[in-house]
Amino acid sequence: MKSESEIDIKTVLDSRPLSRFQIRVVLLGLLVLMLDGLDTTSVGFIAPALVDDWKIAPGELSPVFMSGLFGLAIGALTAGPIGDRLGRKTVVVSSVFLFGFFSLASAFSTDLWTLALLRFLTGLGLGASMPNTATLVAEFAPAKHRNLLITFVYSGFAIGGGIGGVVSNYLIEVSGWRAVLVAGGVLPIAFGIVMLFALPESIRFLATRPDKKSMVKNIMRKIAPDVMREGVTFVSDDIRNSDKGKVAIIVGRQYVVGTLCLWSGVFATLFTLYLINSWLPLMIKDSGMSLRDASLVATFGQVGGALGSLAVGWFMDRNSPHKVLAATHLAAGLCALAICATERTFVTTSVLVALMGYCMNSLNVGYVALAARFYPTSVRATGTSWEQGIGRFGAITGAAIGGVLLSTGWSFNAVFAALCVPMALGMIAISIKSLFAAGHAHLPIDNAAAGFVGE
Repeated sequence: MKSESEIDIKTVLDSRPLSRFQIRVVLLGLLVLMLDGLDTTSVGFIAPALVDDWKIAPGELSPVFMSGLFGLAIGALTAGPIGDRLGRKTVVVSSVFLFGFFSLASAFSTDLWTLALLRFLTGLGLGASMPNTATLVAEFAPAKHRNLLITFVYSGFAIGGGIGGVVSNYLIEVSGWRAVLVAGGVLPIAFGIVMLFALPESIRFLATRPDKKSMVKNIMRKIAPDVMREGVTFVSDDIRNSDKGKVAIIVGRQYVVGTLCLWSGVFATLFTLYLINSWLPLMIKDSGMSLRDASLVATFGQVGGALGSLAVGWFMDRNSPHKVLAATHLAAGLCALAICATERTFVTTSVLVALMGYCMNSLNVGYVALAARFYPTSVRATGTSWEQGIGRFGAITGAAIGGVLLSTGWSFNAVFAALCVPMALGMIAISIKSLFAAGHAHLPIDNAAAGFVGE
């Protein structure tokens, strides 16, 4: 039991509206994801110009796409445990500097393999930033708005991608494709300097560290000055486990079914999303549209994605999150079929690609929000980052298979028809989680980590 001088941080956060301080955290998180989206999608936007400049076949870009996505996967898998150990802010700020520096370096590549290596290093930072940003925002958010705020922040990825499409189109015409990578490097480096001073560490993370009590009080003074009084101590009900065994916890008997369902659903989602993001501009250009129109259609997909990222949080806060995601998987499959069945005009293709982007980014951020509420604070960054890391292997697979399909002569329509398969598998996975692992009361860590057998 808590003594009279102890106040539970979660209770304070959940019992009051957002403060200006919390809004600042959310907006900084949004900007991180915007830069992440701009950088991640940049290679897809510069691909047609790069193919023309280096006189290569489209399929030869596969190593560039896959190396960047492999870096994303490794970054996501490793950064979560690091964030649980060293803090969310440390990882977020470091990762922004990392992907900014290597994106800038990518602009000076002279061959495919150098570009592929630098995109891998860029991907390490990109993969590390997203799950830790989501975790940091989740740990400042009141429960009733958590889904909405996480998905709002993740909408920044699609917003950044949409802005990147417009900016890329302009920069390529004016200065060439290298200017896109320069912009994708300079902006994160400048913003990283701002975050060093403006971004706080997660208050619920700090509360698990006995030596950080003064930092917790300083933050609470900005969020809820009315609860400050002499001798008060702020605590978190989350149990801090040792640095070992965090992955064992998320695949232990309490969480294993939900974890595997989340991994399966996000794998299917990012397989589809990154196949589209990587190859859509080239597929549209090869189907007869101009380079400018191909870039604009892809940009509409990012705009639709931004809207979906915002909307899914609202729907998940008011309905069963599992039903929302299952319905979105179904809608994405129907959009893919509609793209196959309609005439290839600029307007029709733009509308359907925007709807597809709406669905795919809804799923992407929806899975992040679901993971953030499924795991306790002590392993939340690990659970969220491993979910995203497994998803990145889906992205790698999607980008690779997209390149193979195009190299072997698959048509635009055939590729989109095939995307119905991963969407069906994702719908099955999230439905299973709804039935068998919709949510858990958080067990003591010793029990949660016990593994697959025994009670």
